[in-house]
Amino acid sequence: MAAQRFQEMFEVDYRELAPLDMLKAARNLIHQGHKLHTHPVTSGTVPDGNPFVSIVLSEEAAATDFDSVSIIEAALALYAKLGTSRELPEAVRNDFMLINCEMLAKGAW
Repeated sequence: MAAQRFQEMFEVDYRELAPLDMLKAARNLIHQGHKLHTHPVTSGTVPDGNPFVSIVLSEEAAATDFDSVSIIEAALALYAKLGTSRELPEAVRNDFMLINCEMLAKGAW
């Protein structure tokens, strides 16, 4: 939903990954010099409840941004500690998908 909504406005790199794997992919890009523009844990939902993670990074790589490194590493630690999303009914997944999309649209990052 979020990828479709924003693909005409921004370069979207949609990856259908588990939340922990998405965070690891973002961490790899951050270590390559991309800056984190959204906090990966902002919706007020705990990792074992929300199956969706959307992360906005800078398009261009530059010098490593250590604030971005710190934030992504803390998010990874939280997800590792609390676990990742469990299987949810489709209606609940759709609700989380909508929350994720709306938070990105409203700039809640």
